[in-house]
Formats: sequence, structure tokens, C-alpha cells
Amino acid sequence: MSRKLLATSVAAIALCFALPGLAFADSATIIQQNETNGQASQNQPGGEGADIALGANIAYISQSGGTGDVAIQQQNRQQFTTPPDSAASGQQSIIQLNNTTGAQASQTDNSSASVQTINQTGNTGSVSTTATQTINAPNGGWAPDGSQPGQTQTATQTSNQGSSISQIIGASNDPLAVTYNNQQTATQTSQVSSSITQSLDGETANGNTQTATQDPGSSNTINQSILSSGVGNTQNASIDNGSANTIGQSQNGGSGNVQTASVSGGDSNVLNQTQNTSTTGVQTASVTNGYFNSVTQTQGGSGNGQTATINASNHDNVNQYQYQGVGGGNVQSAGVSAGANSGTIDQYQDNGVSGGQQYATQTGSSTNNQIFQYQGNSGNYANAVQTGGSGNVAKQNQGGVHY
Repeated sequence: MSRKLLATSVAAIALCFALPGLAFADSATIIQQNETNGQASQNQPGGEGADIALGANIAYISQSGGTGDVAIQQQNRQQFTTPPDSAASGQQSIIQLNNTTGAQASQTDNSSASVQTINQTGNTGSVSTTATQTINAPNGGWAPDGSQPGQTQTATQTSNQGSSISQIIGASNDPLAVTYNNQQTATQTSQVSSSITQSLDGETANGNTQTATQDPGSSNTINQSILSSGVGNTQNASIDNGSANTIGQSQNGGSGNVQTASVSGGDSNVLNQTQNTSTTGVQTASVTNGYFNSVTQTQGGSGNGQTATINASNHDNVNQYQYQGVGGGNVQSAGVSAGANSGTIDQYQDNGVSGGQQYATQTGSSTNNQIFQYQGNSGNYANAVQTGGSGNVAKQNQGGVHY
């Protein structure tokens, strides 16, 4: 061995001994097929103390054709020290296919820039299929280079019965979590009595996105919540070709936040959108080709906008509420078109709203619809237009008692 090579080797060994807490990335894979009550568990705790693992820990589990399979992945030291004790850029993936008595999948992580993925397809039987993803980074999701790439959670369920998806970033019992630029995506296809729950929490929530989709299905629920005040957060929820489904969206303050909810081709669905103490917030809800659907939009703040549309749908109700103390510059807009009948639009701007605007339209041979517009303060503007229908009613009240 040359003296130069020997010196280099000795230097590398010395570096390793000089940094005893340094940890290199791990990779783990489990594959189970046709198992009965299969159990798969992986634990990759990351670096020691305040050290961060070099590279991304990778965990992969595949379970197929079994009965009552359970998969658990953990990349989470759960030690909230200063500086924080965590890994970086962890990757977790679980695939569960064709389990005959349901399947259970759980992922936990406290690293920054981490990615969690669960795919569950064709899991049937009396036991519910569950997918649970939790990321609670004590360092607020900051990457080692100082950037804020955010965390990513993705879960997909197809043709499962009575199933649930739960995605949590920044659990409420961790005051150190700061949620920036995170992505939560959940999809359920051809499911009954299933649920999607997405939650973001922390000191601040900025630039986060929650997306949930159910198509088709019945008696399903979507609940999206951003529990911290923040800027530029987005919630998207859609249900296609389903009945008796519920969408709930809530944002706890901030500015420039967006909520979008839609139902297409379904009956007896409920859409609820809430933005508390929000400024320049946007709420958009739409219902197409259905019966007995309900939309409720609530905002507290100033400069907010609410938009709701009903198209070719009957016996639907739209309720828009901007409550006392919100200040001015709020806008409410609702429209009924293409033969939507026997519906109600109720727009309400409470006593604290000044300079508010309300717009309501009913067009396209719509019949027996009702528009109610109420504004409790001064300097407001209300506009109601009904065209080409019969038996429609419009009432406006600027001051006095709400209808």
C-alpha cells in the first residue's frame, strides 16, 4: 500500500472516530405473500443525539393475498431536544393487496422532508382497513441545508369496505412543530362507509395543501383541518357519484387561505367550510346533478370571498355566513342554473360587516327557488337576479331581523 493511500485511509478512520454520533442511511424491505395474520414491523430511528443521518432512511413493506395483515413503520425517535433529535428525508412505503379480513398500516416519522406512502387495494371482510400516517418533526420540517421542503403524505384505498385514512402533520401536543409547505393527499375509490381525516397543526401553518378525493362511494366522510393560523394554505375535497357523504373543511385563522369543495352526481351530501378570523380568504363550493345537497360556508374576518354554485340539481340549500366583527370588503356569491329546482340560497352578513357585497342568481328555467339576502350594517350592496323560471322568490333585508 502506498504511503499516500495509507494516509488517506487513516484520515477517514480518524474522521469516523471523531464523529461517533454520525449515522449513515439505512434501507429495509419486507415482503409477505399469502400470510395469515402477517406482521411486518420496521424501525429506523435516525441519528444519535443531535446528529442527523446521512442520506434518507428507506423502509418498504409489501403484503399481498393474506388475512388480517398488519404493517408498521417507524422513523421517529420521539425525543424533542434542542437541537432536535431526528433524521432527514426519510422514506416509508407500504403496499397491501387483497387481504381477506382487512389490513392495517401505520407510519410515524419525525424527520424533515420526509415522505410517507400507503397503497391499499381490494382488502375486504368484516375488519376495517386502516391507513394512519403521522409526521411530527420537532425541528419544524427544516432540511439540513436550511430550506423548508415540507413533508409529504400520500394514501390510496381502492375497493375496501368501511375503511379509514388518517393523515397528521404536527400533532397538537407538540408545541415545537411548525408546519410549512406540507402536502397531504388521500384518495378512496369505490368505497362505502369510509373516511378521510387530514390534520395540520403547529405554531404556524404556511403554504400547506390538503387534497382528498372519494369516487364513487356512499356514506363516506372527508374532514380537513388546519389548526394553526397561517398564510397561503389550501384545502381541496371532492366527491363524485356518491350519496350521503360529508365534507368538512376548517382553517383556524390567517390570510390568503383557500377552501374548495365539490360534489358531482350525488344525493344528500353535506359540504361545510369554515375559516375563523380569516382575512382575504376564499371559499368555493359546487354541486352538480344531485338532490337534497347542502352547502354551508362560514367566515370571520375581512376581505373574504364566498362562492357557491348549484347546477342541474334539485332541493339543494346554500348557506353563506360572514359573522359579526369581520370588518368590510367581504363578498358572497351564489348561483343556481340549468334547471335546478326547489332550492334555497341564504346569504347572511352580520352586524359587524360594513361595505359587504352579495350576489345571487337563478337562471335556466329554474322553478320554486328562494333567495334570501340579509345585511346588518351599512354601506352594503345586494343583488339578486332570477331569469326564465317560475314560482321563484327573492327577499332582501338590509338591517332588521334575519329571515
